[in-house]
Amino acid sequence: MPSASNYAAPRLDSRPVERFSSTLGDLAARVEAPAPERAETTFTGIAMSTSNVRRGDLFVAAKGANAHGARFAGKAREAGAVAVLTDADGAALLPDDLPVLVVDDPRLAVGPAAVQLYRDPASSLTAIGITGTQGKTTTAFYVAAAAGMASSGTIGSIGTTVGDVLFPPELTTPEAPELHALFAVMREQGLRTVAVEASSHALRQGRVDGFAFDAGIFLNLGHDHRDYHPTQADYFAAKALLLTPEHARTGIVDVDSHWGRVLAAQATIPVRTTSAAGADADWRAEGIELRADGSSFLVRSPHGEAVRFSTQLTGAFNVNNILAAVAALAEQGRDLGELADGIASLPSVEGRLQRFDFGQPFTAIVDSAHKPEAINAALRALRTTAPEGRLIAVLGANGNRDASKRRMMGRFAAMFADVLIVTDDNPYDDDPAEIRAALIDGARSSQAEIVEIGDRREAMSAAVRMAVPGDTVVILGKGHERYHALAGGDIPWYDPDVLREVIEAL
Repeated sequence: MPSASNYAAPRLDSRPVERFSSTLGDLAARVEAPAPERAETTFTGIAMSTSNVRRGDLFVAAKGANAHGARFAGKAREAGAVAVLTDADGAALLPDDLPVLVVDDPRLAVGPAAVQLYRDPASSLTAIGITGTQGKTTTAFYVAAAAGMASSGTIGSIGTTVGDVLFPPELTTPEAPELHALFAVMREQGLRTVAVEASSHALRQGRVDGFAFDAGIFLNLGHDHRDYHPTQADYFAAKALLLTPEHARTGIVDVDSHWGRVLAAQATIPVRTTSAAGADADWRAEGIELRADGSSFLVRSPHGEAVRFSTQLTGAFNVNNILAAVAALAEQGRDLGELADGIASLPSVEGRLQRFDFGQPFTAIVDSAHKPEAINAALRALRTTAPEGRLIAVLGANGNRDASKRRMMGRFAAMFADVLIVTDDNPYDDDPAEIRAALIDGARSSQAEIVEIGDRREAMSAAVRMAVPGDTVVILGKGHERYHALAGGDIPWYDPDVLREVIEAL
């Protein structure tokens, strides 16, 4: 399967080889805007950042948090932009000789613009959108594996895969111009399926506007992004946008949670429900057998089919993820037996309960869990499948992020860990000691042994030194990340590499 262990950038251009073009006049008609003065101006690409501008591009200048994007139009022009898409405020900042199309909201127009330029590339693919607080990445890879990895693509937090090629991420869900350019690349490469992680930010900011997914998957809703969403209801409303006619033709909703049941009841598109916990649902997982090295279960469809599935990934939550992926593809006409073969072929997903054998006499795992519910699910899975030995968890929390979840993270980690080593994880400019104190405060009511070691390498070293045969060491938080964000700037960092180094130093 594609791996992000080494980024040979650029492995693949993020724009198609075929050159496309459109005019400002055609775009104005598409977005129902007044015809511009220089309607004949032709553009061959679209960019929302000056760093992404190529010669012949249309530069999208929207209002930002600190400045209007039109203030950077000169830099975009120097990089090769030939025209600007902006609002009235932005147009007032542009030189008179720069062709411009004025719309009410550039962010809402850029999706349709990209669809038009690249000739609606998503329509050539079975496109599956996935939203949820946790499980998006794993479910995207399950979709790709089930559909056939060689003929599938994924777009999400660990990067973009085009068949067996991977290149690194910038955003969980790219901006609309990059998203549709990637769809065009996949079409050009002959792919049949694409799975896209649709974050709440992307849904609110119009990054997936201008087309509809064949199926939109809603997995769950936990505590996250409270620095962006003022309430949990607002966070849910953003996620729920995926299951509207503008964004998906059909919906797949996991009803093993309160928010899933709410969404299934209010969705305005046809919905199929899924459950791995015995709920009354269209698609059900039954006879679930969980093991340390994977799981197996029976998938029962609303069409009377029943097929046994197996996976090399452990955890009850992965049964839910697989069920959603399978339901989405089967509802598009894919054969259930062939989907089972694809699921069985996926060995792991980078940074998602990923096991490593460096010759150590205990189990070593790296997982990206950095949200309360994800930590709960990951450690519960490990405790359930390896109940005899100790569970030693290394955990930190990000700075410059939603601080309200830190105590909850500590509490959930300590519920299952025998030893919780609290360390640093991308503190940025926040006081690392204050972040650790919040995690420890949340963990204090548990029976877990709590150890504080700020230096992440030393914390990982301490975890492997105290482990004995039968124990499980799990390094939480970073997963696939290649950096450690400190006050002085980022330093190169990859948890699996550091884990190997500290184990080999035993």
